[in-house]
Amino acid sequence: MGDAGDRDLTPGQRWAYRASPEHGPVREVEVLKVGTQRPKRVKVRFTAEEDEGREEWVPPARLRAPWAEKDTWLEAQRQWAELTQDAPDQDDPGFRAANLVFDTCPLNGRAEIGYNLRVRGLLFLQDIPGLCRLLGVSDAFFLADPRSQPGDDGTIIAPWPTTLATAQFLARVHAEVLLSELARMEERAQQRAIYGQHYPGRGKTPDSVVSPEVCAEVDAEFRQAWDLVSGWCGTEALDSRDELAALRIEVVRIGKLMEEAITALRAAGKRDTADYFAKRLGVPLDVVRNAELSGQ
Repeated sequence: MGDAGDRDLTPGQRWAYRASPEHGPVREVEVLKVGTQRPKRVKVRFTAEEDEGREEWVPPARLRAPWAEKDTWLEAQRQWAELTQDAPDQDDPGFRAANLVFDTCPLNGRAEIGYNLRVRGLLFLQDIPGLCRLLGVSDAFFLADPRSQPGDDGTIIAPWPTTLATAQFLARVHAEVLLSELARMEERAQQRAIYGQHYPGRGKTPDSVVSPEVCAEVDAEFRQAWDLVSGWCGTEALDSRDELAALRIEVVRIGKLMEEAITALRAAGKRDTADYFAKRLGVPLDVVRNAELSGQ
């Protein structure tokens, strides 16, 4: 149900008028005249007896619904207020963590999280069956909260608690992807804390540099969200990642020992034996040296 900004206005129409988008009294007005200048304005007369025929030029967006549809519009407003009553603050660590999960995990159009003020933290579900298969849950998981409601575009809109729970399930399903992204983010944060952040200019706009101190402060604000995502991935995924990292370090260490032995054999004039072990190693010695440096 769109406001008067989406409809043709003609004199004589009766509309529900409210100055504020979400709150305040609703009054019946009659359209007297539609202005021709920009920004667009509509001249209305307030019909209530206590308004004593008051007339004003108002933005058409303040005409919220045709007066005959007032009750339906008000009920939709009430339901939306309930749906969004526990929406998170934009700086909430849980909201930041959920954003990271939804931005990183491959969802293929199944669902998305609301970012802007009016829809912040809401879950827009485009493919509930597909999401159920991905997460191993039933559709009741997404519809359990009675505040969930259909959207104008055929989606189902669920409130913030459902969004948060979905992000936690997604983190377990895509733990490897998320842990890799968290590692990259942590590495970038460590670099910024030392060197700062450089942004190249465009056109006549000069380059800009953010100091290491500011970078460290900003990253510290987000680290709580990173820790939440890491926890959502589960201890099994974290343990597996730690074991893999330890295994890579051990492989690098053994490769370095082989490189030293091969070098020593060649220095001792035992080239055939050195070439035999180099062939058994399976990778060029330069690769072993570079891997050793990145593994430290």
